[in-house]
Amino acid sequence: MSRRSSIFGKLGRSSSSATASIATSNEKDGQHEIDGKLAPPPAYTTVDESATADLTAAFDQLKLADAASDPTVDTCLAHLKLLFAIQSMKEEVGYTDGLWGLWDSLAGPLDQIEKTFADKKKTPSDVKKPLVSQLEGDDEKAAKKTLENLSKIREKRWALFLARAAQRYEVWWNSLPGGQPLTERDMEEDTGFEYLTFPTDDNATFDWTEDKLPPLDVLMVWHTHMLNPRAFLEDAMLAGLRGFWNRGLPWNIINAAIDKDFNYNVTDQCKANWTKQTGLSWDNQSDPLVKELQCPKCAIKLSIPWTTCSKPEDFYDESEPLDLTGTGYGDGNLKHLCESCGVVICKELLCAHKFVKDVEALLGPYNRPIPGTILEPTTGKPAKVPPEPERSIYARTFPNRLLKSGANSIRTKVTTLMTSKPAPTMQDIRAEIEVILTNSSALREINNYRSNRGAAYRVGRSSKLSIRKMMSHYWENFSPFALDLAGAVVRQGIFIEKMYKIDWLHSPSATDTMKRLLLKYVRFFTIMQKNPTKMAVPTLDVDLAWHTHQLSPRKYYEYSIGKCDKFIDHDDKVEEGRLSEQFEWTSKEYQDTYGEVYSECTCWYCECESSSSPPLSNLVALKADHNVLVAIRTSHVNSLGQVLGVSKSEKSMSFPFFPPFPPSSPPPFPHH
Repeated sequence: MSRRSSIFGKLGRSSSSATASIATSNEKDGQHEIDGKLAPPPAYTTVDESATADLTAAFDQLKLADAASDPTVDTCLAHLKLLFAIQSMKEEVGYTDGLWGLWDSLAGPLDQIEKTFADKKKTPSDVKKPLVSQLEGDDEKAAKKTLENLSKIREKRWALFLARAAQRYEVWWNSLPGGQPLTERDMEEDTGFEYLTFPTDDNATFDWTEDKLPPLDVLMVWHTHMLNPRAFLEDAMLAGLRGFWNRGLPWNIINAAIDKDFNYNVTDQCKANWTKQTGLSWDNQSDPLVKELQCPKCAIKLSIPWTTCSKPEDFYDESEPLDLTGTGYGDGNLKHLCESCGVVICKELLCAHKFVKDVEALLGPYNRPIPGTILEPTTGKPAKVPPEPERSIYARTFPNRLLKSGANSIRTKVTTLMTSKPAPTMQDIRAEIEVILTNSSALREINNYRSNRGAAYRVGRSSKLSIRKMMSHYWENFSPFALDLAGAVVRQGIFIEKMYKIDWLHSPSATDTMKRLLLKYVRFFTIMQKNPTKMAVPTLDVDLAWHTHQLSPRKYYEYSIGKCDKFIDHDDKVEEGRLSEQFEWTSKEYQDTYGEVYSECTCWYCECESSSSPPLSNLVALKADHNVLVAIRTSHVNSLGQVLGVSKSEKSMSFPFFPPFPPSSPPPFPHH
């Protein structure tokens, strides 16, 4: 299948490493406000090579240790480089017309839009508004609808890419060298690196070399996995991946693979090693168009297309609205008929099947504990399961005891679920567990409780919370991990996009900015330490340091335990109202404690002004001509981008009908 650059590429794509737009403290309709006055549009002056070189100076020669470390200026900058590489990959995927049969032509007629761009022979300074707005009547309405559809098509390409990336990460995860999977016995021992000392075992190693790096899409999923610290720790413990946990991201090797233009470059040997280790292609797009798996009911091998949204290049149905939901394995509404047994494969069925397989592992010879029962809920630490008689009533492992018991025939009902019901779901499993939780006789059997047989017996709140914790691993998640990583990457993408737009990486004061945010991060943790019952909410700059720390999991674990006596988690799904309330509290607490404003502008100008030694020699001139920075960063714009007068990323801020992806708001990331 031939592929071409999407029309999005014609709307101002840039190959430059410096095209992200500057975030400023005040913006009105895409214009910057300086000293209370709206600044004029950026002057598109010629930028000399030395100015461009200055933009990359901060990350040109980073000093990165060949070991896990607490966050430093250079690891934060290396992290930003990785985020830029991920964002560039996202845009490249979205712009690839025809990828997986998703053609721009599905959006509607493009002729009028392309003609409008061709007819407008204005210089960038002449363009005052989006060209779509210069159309009139029905033409404008049709053009807007077409561009909205184009945005959806691009989002769909990326969503499929993520679904495939998460699957590729799973294959890689299963191929990693490690120890034995965790067992219930490991959790009962006084000592042992398989459990109690797993998070802090600095003797465990993972031999990273440049020819062992995974593809960037897999690296992206791994990055997101680690940004869910407790989930990553539990998954690593269950798989016995001590060295992998201990080392974290090999910043020195990853940084060397990402060039100044944020291309991810590896050797041919690295690509060959990947294929040999996983059986997968190096490029996500080169893997098969079908997902092979066994039918959960009859075990026959099935081949399910990744998407059912593919269309011929010349397909367009004006009578029907664009529907990109799909019923493929990577689509939003998976439905695939197994012609052997007649069951419809869907996400609900796969979630239930995952639960059944985990229960079978619990009942098997290794007694692998059920996910959700590994870490203490309040502290996030591994804690030894006490000996009898306390063991029989220990709340955290209550789900394991329940599923191994014969109470109300739960063990048999779960293990035969795939054959006893036509289309089992997690709702069926929840219903069976709820029956047991109201049955005194069954609960006595599970907890080996023999006193007062005539009285009602109920388990405590902690045991019920353990059940909820276990069940949360299976709601809308049929991956082997503690959370749906494809969905987590989407949420993490909001933060990445913010980092890309703020673009501290190219800021003249990048080094000083990193120093300040690291200090602010330490203070943020001190606030959490002093207020253990409160939820602290970070600003974007604090979040960058926090994320960077989590990418060295052992070091983050040790720091968090040392400061707060708990493994602080990182939750990106907290209700918006509570976030706002707790952010207000965090801001007040920070200002009361340190006498400084918590949430402040972090644009280039303000960061340079705050810097103790600004890299720009003439800061006064910079204030007078703030747009010099914009001109430098938008100096690489292709022909149609020049017609528009903006770079690709700036369109997402100033031109509402040319978003790279549908706009979204970034949630702060609180702790539990």
